[in-house]
Amino acid sequence: MVSLTIDGKTVEVTEGTTVLRAAEKAGIHIPTLCDHPHLTPYGGCRLCVVEVQGFRVPMASCMLPVMPGMVVQTDTEKVRKARKFVLTLLFSERNHFCPFCQVSGGDCELQNAAYEQEMTHWPLQPNWTKYPVDSSHPYYVLDNNRCIVCRRCVRACGELAGNFTLGIAERGARSILVADYDVPAGQSSCIQCGSCVQVCPTGALIDRQSAYRGHDRQVTHVPSLCVGCSVGCSIDIQTCDNQIVRINGDWDGAVNHGVLCKTGRYQPLEEKRQRVTQPMVRKNGNLEPVSWDEALTFAADHLKPLKGKADDGVAAIASTRLPAEALALFQEIFADDFGSHMVTSVEEGVPTAVPTALAEEMGHSFEGKIHSLENADCVMTIGANLAESHQVIGFMIKRILPKGVNLVVVDPYENGLDPYTNYTLKAQKGSDLDVLEGLAAAVVKLGLAKGPRP
Repeated sequence: MVSLTIDGKTVEVTEGTTVLRAAEKAGIHIPTLCDHPHLTPYGGCRLCVVEVQGFRVPMASCMLPVMPGMVVQTDTEKVRKARKFVLTLLFSERNHFCPFCQVSGGDCELQNAAYEQEMTHWPLQPNWTKYPVDSSHPYYVLDNNRCIVCRRCVRACGELAGNFTLGIAERGARSILVADYDVPAGQSSCIQCGSCVQVCPTGALIDRQSAYRGHDRQVTHVPSLCVGCSVGCSIDIQTCDNQIVRINGDWDGAVNHGVLCKTGRYQPLEEKRQRVTQPMVRKNGNLEPVSWDEALTFAADHLKPLKGKADDGVAAIASTRLPAEALALFQEIFADDFGSHMVTSVEEGVPTAVPTALAEEMGHSFEGKIHSLENADCVMTIGANLAESHQVIGFMIKRILPKGVNLVVVDPYENGLDPYTNYTLKAQKGSDLDVLEGLAAAVVKLGLAKGPRP
């Protein structure tokens, strides 16, 4: 542990912690723009400068590691003057006229930082360079006139989604955000996960769906889980006037840590999507809306005569996208009470049958942990297109590949991870079991098996 003093308060943190994170732990606020707790520190905006005893000039706290006995001041006259100068330069570089920006009024971190430093104007003449607005993307608009070149979006695209679509072209005051080799965002390699939009501190990346429909302080935040696949990503559903305004990833989510895919962030907001908002009962060959009481009574009246007649009986089928509690009660009603021999789900098949059979052979159930990927040196997928079916897991795999992790894909079909693989095996359809048995035999032959198979 390292002990230091920040604004007269003694703080103890682990070695390698930055001054910014140490201040946060102590409850001391330091303004930032380019920093984000889920991204690698970058040190681009310099708004987080602090005074450190023994240092000649203010230092960027997001990049400065703590040292034993360090004495830090976060709110001196010198620091406030430096922060105002930084903000003055940022405002003068682009077209930051707040009344015309959709995030003005509480959602813009640049504007909020200026208010915090009690700025009412900036003395430098703005740079009147006009940048074209890219509206080619189906889910967001890219406006370089609002960009502060903090690179949050660039880092999120690479570090969170593992896609590396976004980058910075040119240098200095001419720096602009581009997709791929400066192609329209809608024609780029963007996978439409929206991570870049969620981390953008200004109006440079504007969500088409939620623009001008309510600021963060005006919406109701509803924590929930995405049911687009079996990963179980935590989401923050934001509503206003009984309508969903936007869906963001929950940074505190135990599984996804804020990362979402297109299925979780954007597809639920598609206008063409039709929702069933009340129960329906088939009458005269047509499904007609009814009350819950009528629907439950109808179901009960038709199920009661079948109780105890399992052979004649009831085949119960449910969606695995229901909550675990609902599925448990579903099984209790039909398997235990009705004695049904078929209680299953609409998603049953090889993906669930093979692991179940293997668990029965081993004599115990097993489950891998998603975050084991972070420490893996090799990842192998068999018969799963994680770039399509479970995209967040695909992101987690792609973002560790630059660390030298090997990727092996076994799939008879075209797989979205094929371009990233070290080895690809296009086995025959239906040969997954043969592949696994061959691998098991190879492991034993090479003497790499940890013990005899049960």
